[in-house]
Amino acid sequence: MTLERKRVAYTDMRDFIRLLDEKGLVHHVTAEVDPVLELGAVAARSLERQGPAIIFDNVKGYPDKPMVVNLLSTIEQVALAFGTEPDEAKIHERVVDGMNHRLPSVEVDSGPCKDVIVSGDDVDLDFIPTPLWHEHDGGQYLATTAGVVTRDPITGILNIGLYRAMIKDKQTLGLSGGIRGRESSTGPGGGDHILSNEAEGRPTPIAIVMGTDPLVTLSAGSPVRPNSGELEGSMEYEAAGGWRGEATKLVKCETSDLLVPADAEVVIEGEVLPYERTEEGPHGESTGFYGQNKAAFVIKVKTITHRKDPLTYGLICQRVEDYPRQLLRSGSMQSRLVQRTGKTNISEVYFPEVGRHGMLIVSADIKSREEPREIMEAIWDAEAWRWIIVVDDDCNVRDWEEVMWRVVSAADVDEDVFPGRVFPPTPRLRGEVDFIQPARGMGIDATMKFKGENFRPVNKVSRHIMDGVVARWEEFGLP
Repeated sequence: MTLERKRVAYTDMRDFIRLLDEKGLVHHVTAEVDPVLELGAVAARSLERQGPAIIFDNVKGYPDKPMVVNLLSTIEQVALAFGTEPDEAKIHERVVDGMNHRLPSVEVDSGPCKDVIVSGDDVDLDFIPTPLWHEHDGGQYLATTAGVVTRDPITGILNIGLYRAMIKDKQTLGLSGGIRGRESSTGPGGGDHILSNEAEGRPTPIAIVMGTDPLVTLSAGSPVRPNSGELEGSMEYEAAGGWRGEATKLVKCETSDLLVPADAEVVIEGEVLPYERTEEGPHGESTGFYGQNKAAFVIKVKTITHRKDPLTYGLICQRVEDYPRQLLRSGSMQSRLVQRTGKTNISEVYFPEVGRHGMLIVSADIKSREEPREIMEAIWDAEAWRWIIVVDDDCNVRDWEEVMWRVVSAADVDEDVFPGRVFPPTPRLRGEVDFIQPARGMGIDATMKFKGENFRPVNKVSRHIMDGVVARWEEFGLP
């Protein structure tokens, strides 16, 4: 079922902040804050307390250059971004629907991101606040929420992903993070594009896009499966268009044919130099550990374009952070896994916050005693998820206590718990030091169907009744 494609109630990041402000979901900090560790610590404590978005109006050393953090950290903020109710199930529906019904992007002649153009010797990456986010970081990390845009030199398709970029000097960045140069189930990424060009001795045009509307930010950080049918171009921009209810407007870069969102706050244009590497890190990561790469890609910046009085949006990376990973990855993975496994009876896929590529919880309309194991095997065939819990389709996969109740109630250690596949660590670029997870997890069949007469009907409100109640929640006046 396709959801009603109603356009969201904002036009860009600034307009989204206005909407948050109207709802009382933004707090201005007018006192001076130091970008060296203090700003990140304030952001981290507010995240832990589930606080509002914060705009630092007085960043030390950057007069009249505000910075916003924690823009998408609560369910209320994410719901406003998608134009739906503050309910995880409704947001999940919107994510899956946008993934499955994307809108092609449109190219326009110009946009606010071209208000100011700085090139040549005038380029200086220290023109906007760039915090030292974590205590043991090796340097300042620009654009922790930015999209890194590259083009596949073979197919011409654009990719935009969230990767970390460390300032080396005023015109040089070290690029690492997820841009490792491996093809995945989402197709070739930025690292693959760089390595393909490098094999031919060519530099790789690149653009770092800061301060986009939140749906582009979210799509850039999500595992968006490749386009199918007639859609070409950039699958992330087109998924954002599906969520937005309107095509993403793109404008051509000044120094290459890359396309970037016309309403971005800042666009940093440059090229990745072939065969050159630099040391990058350490940097605090969402795994809860610090990562480091001693052979990161080198970006030489050529041009910076930005809006008048650009607003910087940054993120402190930690286990709890300003990014709804579990919602976005869950929706995109559900769409992708149904496509890749052929298991159309999968009802929902959830990615809990328990580690990188660690666990999936899958609910399904189970048809036989063997099917939970078949679902696990199909997922392991498709992707390197180590832990998988399969539950019946009446389970709320986002309720950890309910999932564990089903594990304890229905999973027999001899009959329903299976050793997982062995997945060797993902190959890294030479010199990269990062979190290495155990190679093997397990599968747990926590379903109750087809397990004899032991299980009576589960005592809970059925989904269709609860959906009706959720739809009237605001009418009831309940928090």
